[in-house]
Amino acid sequence: MGTQTLNGGEQAFAAARGEVQRARSGDAFAEDVTDIASVRFALAATERRFAAALRQLERMRRRDALHEQQLALLQKTAATAQRFAYHDELTGLPNRHLLLDRFNQAVALAVRHNKQVALLFLDLDRFKEINNTLGHSAGDQLLKQVAIRLLSGIRTSDTACRYGGDEFVVLLAELNGKEGALAVANSLRAQIELPYVVDGASVTITTSIGMAVYPVDARGYGDLIQVSDLAMYRHKARRSPRPRILEGAVSE
Repeated sequence: MGTQTLNGGEQAFAAARGEVQRARSGDAFAEDVTDIASVRFALAATERRFAAALRQLERMRRRDALHEQQLALLQKTAATAQRFAYHDELTGLPNRHLLLDRFNQAVALAVRHNKQVALLFLDLDRFKEINNTLGHSAGDQLLKQVAIRLLSGIRTSDTACRYGGDEFVVLLAELNGKEGALAVANSLRAQIELPYVVDGASVTITTSIGMAVYPVDARGYGDLIQVSDLAMYRHKARRSPRPRILEGAVSE
């Protein structure tokens, strides 16, 4: 009887210890499951942050690309504005502003090297009749061709400027005397008065040229422009034939 009671107690104790061990094992398993879930949650959060960072980076790249495009457009616009500030839009020749700058540079060199500077003031005779007969588009084409001939007839150190309308000014730098300027003026006149082909028509036009030389005729830019302009009008009063316009292109 006593032995049976002891065995029963041992069995009960063993059963109780088993329950405790199973409970402890369940707690450990639950803890493991909780740890895995925490890791997965942290991983998912990290992936979301990484994806968000990638999206932000892509937005920044697109924004930078847009900024680069805008910057390139602004630079192009600024370059165009600067060019038009110093060049004639139709012919591409320097305008009055750039001519003044080139004149100041030429005078500085002339003083340093004991040289002279000449301004040739050119006006196309009866140019208005070209516009009235063939139209303003034809007149623009003629002005462009005149500009090309002016550039081909001077040195790279000289400047051909569209002064306004059908007027041009050529600056000749570092001259030894008036003779050189006269030679260039005669050469330019001969080139300009060769026939042109404009809209299928042969056009011949003459030009009147006035000249002023620094420092012989004047020393200031404005005075030299005035002297050459007056000389051009005196020349025009002596010769101003009507432009010849012949239908059909000239054979070259």
